[in-house]
Amino acid sequence: MVEDLPTGYYLENFNFLLDFVSQNYTDVLSEPELAYRNKFLKLSLDAQRLYVRLTGRRGPLFRVDKLVYDEIDCIPAAVTELTLAGLLNSPAEGEIQDFLSLIVKQELIDLFEGTDKKLSRTELDKFVQDTYTSEQVTERLPFQIVEPLGKDYLQVYKLLFFGNLHQDFTTFVLRDLGISPYENYVMDSSARYFDERSVVDGVLQSYALREASRLILEEADEELLAEFYIRELQPIKVNEVRLLRRYSRIFNTVARQFERYGRDVEALDLYEKSSESPARERRSRIHEKLGDTGRAIEICREMHALPLDEAESEFAVKFSTRLSRRHKLMTDWMPQLLKEDFELRQISVDKDPENSVEMSACRWFVEQGEDARYVENGLLSGLFGLYFWGIIFAPVKGAFFNPFQRGPADLFSPEFKITRQSLIEAHLKEMTLGSTLVDTVNRNFNDKLNMANHFVNWRRLDQELLDLSLERIPVAHLKAIFERILRDTRNNRSGFPDLIVFPNEGGYCLSEIKGPGDKLQDNQRRWFRLFAENDIPANIVNVIWQ
Repeated sequence: MVEDLPTGYYLENFNFLLDFVSQNYTDVLSEPELAYRNKFLKLSLDAQRLYVRLTGRRGPLFRVDKLVYDEIDCIPAAVTELTLAGLLNSPAEGEIQDFLSLIVKQELIDLFEGTDKKLSRTELDKFVQDTYTSEQVTERLPFQIVEPLGKDYLQVYKLLFFGNLHQDFTTFVLRDLGISPYENYVMDSSARYFDERSVVDGVLQSYALREASRLILEEADEELLAEFYIRELQPIKVNEVRLLRRYSRIFNTVARQFERYGRDVEALDLYEKSSESPARERRSRIHEKLGDTGRAIEICREMHALPLDEAESEFAVKFSTRLSRRHKLMTDWMPQLLKEDFELRQISVDKDPENSVEMSACRWFVEQGEDARYVENGLLSGLFGLYFWGIIFAPVKGAFFNPFQRGPADLFSPEFKITRQSLIEAHLKEMTLGSTLVDTVNRNFNDKLNMANHFVNWRRLDQELLDLSLERIPVAHLKAIFERILRDTRNNRSGFPDLIVFPNEGGYCLSEIKGPGDKLQDNQRRWFRLFAENDIPANIVNVIWQ
């Protein structure tokens, strides 16, 4: 595993990231951020290695006497060099618990007067925290404690490189180990995820606000949330599309909590700031709750005219129909609600506490002599990803800006289909010609095995399943499914039935398994409507425990 990688692999990856960002984002980086890289480059090899090792660990504090890295010749000298360079610090104050986490129980008893070895570790920590200041704690430590500096600058470099903060240097390691290789796509030398510093700062702020809101929501403190809203969220005004999308998720989450508190004014304000679903749905519901039925229906009309997704369009029709009937109102834009008549089946299954209801049902079908596989979102989404692989990773301007992307930057936006419209139409047409579909899927399954792709979960696919699926599922059925995925690549890559069943007499059936009390989710219901419209064999299997 990691030990199989060459010595200093982590430093090579670190330098690659710093070099890549400095070459592509010099005009976006601040002077201190540029100086951070230059300072790092002047370090000795040992100091560079130690710094990268420490910034890659959880920390935030480290005991120098516990640092052991075989590839670093002299750790104390590297510590001194990093300290003089301003990239390492020996803190005299800080969170007491951070210091205590570096001390084993016996050391804690030996170092601090008044401790009792009969106390639990938790009790000992509390005693020290209640009795000593952080400065008094550090004065008693017989070893040096250090913390790496410049991590805020490094965070900016990571953001500029990955376009997000959830990827890190682990991505390099997984690639180098062959666990999660990435497609060798063409990167546009002129493509950058960020062109303005204000957007970078906005994204960093959105991450900070998301974390702050999460902590406050966990506290379940209404007044604290109200203060957070007034101080942090209410002043926000943003027009940049990517920033607005990020902030909107925060707005929606906090607004929903305000609804639960009965604070509809604050909730409405945040929903009105949001550009993301389900903000308009919630606004319509709140206006109806407040007695403004006309405004509630008007929002539904706006949603139906220009829906963000199928869920919005569906809600607009259902909710406005309900309101119109309840209040005896006439509207001239609402289509008729579609009658749903999905095929139902009921089976009796021995309850197995070791298996989920889906796996229990799958075993039941196998016991009946049928070939059943638990595939959920893995099969049909995977077939889409394998067939459209070449289009997903096509060299489109601005699509790829770093070597670690599971798809193009616009994959989950309407621009993905618009930009590649002619390629997509031609590829859909080619599906019906000879063995194009089978050949393309099989070629990519073998050539791209384990490569990162948002649509392909390799653990859910094998050659036997692909062969049987491509043999039994008509091309017309897959074409209808692929076209719906393309209408909303973010939301329509999920919601597929749990099982695919291959009867002995031929054909196939997609089966959604429901235990007692379970119902179809909205996205599953939308898939079943498509199945019905295209004569795709599918059913809902209700499991009764024996």
